[in-house]
Amino acid sequence: MLQYPRRLVQIALAFFPFFVAGLRDRHRFILFGRSRTVSTEQHQRRAQRLRDTMVDLGPTFIKIGQVLSTRPDIVPQVYGKELSTLQDTVPPGAFEEIERIVEADVGMDAFDWFEPEALAGGSLAQVHEAQYRGNRVAVKVRRPNVVDVIDTDLRVVRRLLPVVITIAPERHHFSLRNLADDFERVIKQELDFVREGRVMTETRENFADEPGVKIPEQYPSACSERVLTMEFVESTKISDMDALLATGYDPVAIAHDIADAYFKMGIIDGVFHGDPHPGNLGVDDRGRIVFYDFGMSGRFTPEMQDAIVRLYLAAAARDTEDIIDVLIDLGVLDSDVDRPSMKKVLELAIRDLEGTGLSDWRALIIEVNEILHSFPFRIPPDLMLVIRVGTVSEGVLRQLDPNFDFLSAAQEFLVEHGYRRRGAEAWFKGVGDDATTSIRSTVRVPEKLERVLDMVLDGNLQIEGMQLEQPLTAIGRALAYALITASWVIGSAILTNIHPTAGAIGWGIAAFMTLLFLVALHNARTNV
Repeated sequence: MLQYPRRLVQIALAFFPFFVAGLRDRHRFILFGRSRTVSTEQHQRRAQRLRDTMVDLGPTFIKIGQVLSTRPDIVPQVYGKELSTLQDTVPPGAFEEIERIVEADVGMDAFDWFEPEALAGGSLAQVHEAQYRGNRVAVKVRRPNVVDVIDTDLRVVRRLLPVVITIAPERHHFSLRNLADDFERVIKQELDFVREGRVMTETRENFADEPGVKIPEQYPSACSERVLTMEFVESTKISDMDALLATGYDPVAIAHDIADAYFKMGIIDGVFHGDPHPGNLGVDDRGRIVFYDFGMSGRFTPEMQDAIVRLYLAAAARDTEDIIDVLIDLGVLDSDVDRPSMKKVLELAIRDLEGTGLSDWRALIIEVNEILHSFPFRIPPDLMLVIRVGTVSEGVLRQLDPNFDFLSAAQEFLVEHGYRRRGAEAWFKGVGDDATTSIRSTVRVPEKLERVLDMVLDGNLQIEGMQLEQPLTAIGRALAYALITASWVIGSAILTNIHPTAGAIGWGIAAFMTLLFLVALHNARTNV
């Protein structure tokens, strides 16, 4: 087990040059002096060094880098882009250690045979080919002692976090304070193979009627918290364009199939695969999209699913007011945000992004963050994986189809599955509720006005100490009829769009009230 003090010193020394660079960006001579201008090229080189440092520090920091790549509220775009290239491709560990874990949890004799050489190695686990009850399987095994390493590193991160906050802009403090909790939750979920198997099984059931998608089957009797045994599915990596073309597959069609699968996961099913890099996506010999590795996965609440649909519909309609409402509902913006200023920012962001499409959350939020620093936002934990899926999948899909437009694909999916119609129905329902309220208020108006008119007739109504005289009674009646007539006209116009028959009745009442108004107006003029 790594000793905490030694690991603390190792990590602190590794990040010390970045800490000094950050201080000098604020003050050229660290404690005093003007801030210095750092070019994009310098930031790019610094981002590459940061990426390499995280790889050298091991699995915890590889995962931290991956999580930071999904946090545009904390990490500038140039750093996020570089960190997004971090993949779990590390050399496999010794088979003897893996064998001990399998033996302890499942038993090596449960397998007909077990290949000592790993198929793939990751920062948290490695995969071996085996045979289980006559079936060819892939066995994912957690690396030995990785939990102890991560626990130690998380203690170090929490100890060093206040130091990072001292040089970070104030608008980042909220997100940084919550980052350690968010990351701890994500990485512990990924270490739990029981959870991963459960998500895999649920996703496979969700796609049971989708012939174009393949999710490997799980073998629960050969699984544990540290061992996950699943069906071995051969496929061609989606990044291998030559192989895809050689087998006759259309990369453009594959891109749209992958996008549709993700839309279904997030919008319809509410549970989704959260790591769509090329190593986790393939095309099998039947042309099906194969999803591997559900360790990084997420789940939407029904409210969040509705919010995602509303966001895409609002973005497609360039409705910045609705975009702001959705971002507030999701907790990205505060409810008291300066809406007019935020609207201008979103309009500018959308204008900049037009032509390439609103590809993902990250692109929109980065644009907003770069233009309007006075409105800090935060990324709730549930949205971290959404951003990662958007950023990583967009790059993958554009490799397959350079002209792929994520927003257009989302629109097509929403229309095909009736979400536009449901959105329109929800709008009309809201209008109907408003119409009902208006009609109820209108019905109450005559009674209230009658009381006022009675007071006028009795000479009891006073305005600033002046008693109203009899000629004003006729004027009051004319005004009452005018208000009632206007209410029926507005209510009938709304009802016509929802219920034509009710609208026609409303127009009839409005016409009658108009006649009464004209009579009252004539009487008022006569009395005056």
